[in-house]
Amino acid sequence: MPQPTWRIFIADPIHAAGEALLRAAADVTEVRVEPGLAGDALAARLAQGFHALIVRSRTRVTADLLAAATGLRVVGRAGVGVDNIDLDAARQRGVVVVNAPTASTEAVAEHTLALLFAVARSIAQADASLKAGRWEKKRFMGIELAGRTLGLIGVGRIGAAVARRAAGLGMTVLGYDPYLTAEEIRDRGARPVPTLEELLAQADVVSVHVPLTPQTRGLLGPTAFERLKPGAIVLGTARGGVIDEDALLAALESGRVRGAGLDVFAQEPPGPSPLVTHPRVVVTPHIAAQTEEAQQRVARDIATEVLAALRGEPLRWRVV
Repeated sequence: MPQPTWRIFIADPIHAAGEALLRAAADVTEVRVEPGLAGDALAARLAQGFHALIVRSRTRVTADLLAAATGLRVVGRAGVGVDNIDLDAARQRGVVVVNAPTASTEAVAEHTLALLFAVARSIAQADASLKAGRWEKKRFMGIELAGRTLGLIGVGRIGAAVARRAAGLGMTVLGYDPYLTAEEIRDRGARPVPTLEELLAQADVVSVHVPLTPQTRGLLGPTAFERLKPGAIVLGTARGGVIDEDALLAALESGRVRGAGLDVFAQEPPGPSPLVTHPRVVVTPHIAAQTEEAQQRVARDIATEVLAALRGEPLRWRVV
């Protein structure tokens, strides 16, 4: 009996290392890369007999798209978050969804600390001031991180990696994660706290490391900011929408929040909003995972996982 052959569509570019793995596979007859297709155009292309779809965070895999792509067997998310994929629709149609959750851990953890340093010492603002020809030494009074308390909301792979780095800076690390036991949180380098409210009241820095779900959307909203320790720093490198941006802006304006470092936004790109342009906010365009090393790892991981799904082999990171 002849072995099946597969056609793979890459909607969002991945590193050449992953693409090369797919093209080298003996049972893959086509790897097509067409970034920029979306909606009906993408659905029409997939309906031409593609068996696998690889996306990053830009492409939305909707129920309508899955209905049109009748030959689709697997969707691979080159990264961690899968909030851009209709998981219920995939499940109903028997389409496997896999991701690559470990590849960007170190990169995102490092970027989280980079944003923390930038906010604590006004790095971006001081840089812009000096490049504009000003010498405003007294304007940029910073704070030291040693001896302060970092509160992690979510102590998964990335949260744990941030915890290790923060401990090395001499920070006390608290962790809140309702999906982990107290012992598991301790093993990941944080002191467990039983409630989000307790973490917010104690932390000098709050860093969010949870996926965007119906339960986490707006998790840091007006009530949470009211309970936040005055003068705290807020960091967001997980998913836009977990932090209520209007509530964060209000907390910045009132002085409740000292400053914020954001890599993700509810709408991307966010445009020059009052939050993005706020003088005490450091922003980056969703680049926490954008390192050469992480992008190679994520591309290889998703390529091998998609091939395993097509071949009916055991999967490491099956979401659906």
